[in-house]
Amino acid sequence: MLCSCEGAAELCCRRRSVRVFSLYRAGRRAVRSFGHRECSFCRAVHYLWTPERQAAMEKPGVQVSMPSVSIILPVFNRAQTVSRSVGSVLAQTYKDFELIIVDDGSADDTGRLARDFADRDRRIRCIRHETNYGQSRARNTGIAAARGRYVAFQDSDDEWLPDKLQQQVDEMGSLPPAVGMVYCLMWRVTPEGQDIFRAAKFGPDDGDLYRRGLMYAFRGIGIQSCLFRREVFDSCGGFDEQMKALEDMELLIRVARKYRFSCISEPLVLYHRTPDGVSQDHVRNLGAAQYILEKYRDDIRSDRSVLAAQYRRISKLLKKVGRRSGARTLKVRAWLLDLAGRFQ
Repeated sequence: MLCSCEGAAELCCRRRSVRVFSLYRAGRRAVRSFGHRECSFCRAVHYLWTPERQAAMEKPGVQVSMPSVSIILPVFNRAQTVSRSVGSVLAQTYKDFELIIVDDGSADDTGRLARDFADRDRRIRCIRHETNYGQSRARNTGIAAARGRYVAFQDSDDEWLPDKLQQQVDEMGSLPPAVGMVYCLMWRVTPEGQDIFRAAKFGPDDGDLYRRGLMYAFRGIGIQSCLFRREVFDSCGGFDEQMKALEDMELLIRVARKYRFSCISEPLVLYHRTPDGVSQDHVRNLGAAQYILEKYRDDIRSDRSVLAAQYRRISKLLKKVGRRSGARTLKVRAWLLDLAGRFQ
């Protein structure tokens, strides 16, 4: 069966030379007119797109040169830290990039600061949401507007060391297309000091990353440390907009189904761990962990070790929010699954 974009525009959706938003519009017409099924590429494109994002792509006056890297920075009420974050991007030794700041409905001076940066540097574009939709949608808006071969993400309170992009672009250029993401280690900065945030160091030859992601959720790999090939989002989709926490971990799990990762064993990001950060909201993290368990139910429940790891993770979060009885129950279930595996 023809996919929707083939039925409407006689174009195969896998011809990457056709601009994504053109495919989207053709696909929308086909679904309305013919009811054809969409192929996986079209589903990924449609997942990322809204009229708001189309307007961002077609905004008059935006330069049309194609940078190598698109950096996406979602911001919401971060007037106190956004200058530090943007400053670290502008200080990169690798200069061929665009910075897309997505203001997710800020009520403070964040939007004004972002516009000031854009006025001073033509590589910076600003997109504003009138409503606060959350990080997932803000990042997806940035992805839809991105023009680069590679896509990177920055957080509004973190910093990059000056050669972060240069090292990652060089590394990605030396790797085959099967490697869809290059990441680096991070310095974890707290009021007490800083240390290296521990993370697994995956290489291009490491397989079965999907299972490892389900087990360990790629702990320590921050989205602000990652550089992706653009086609990763074409084939895997963007951030899950139903998630209000751990959306970066869920994306990495999904990407690991199709691509391999490569690690630069050097901390090139300063991850500022703040008390008001989303990563410290244990209630949201608990809901997100339970959502992941349900979303990947079949794959998780078919593997005892993976299910045990999921139970242990949720048990720890239950304990952090004061639900100690539920935490003990899941901890025992995880132990029983591990025990059953030993006698298999």
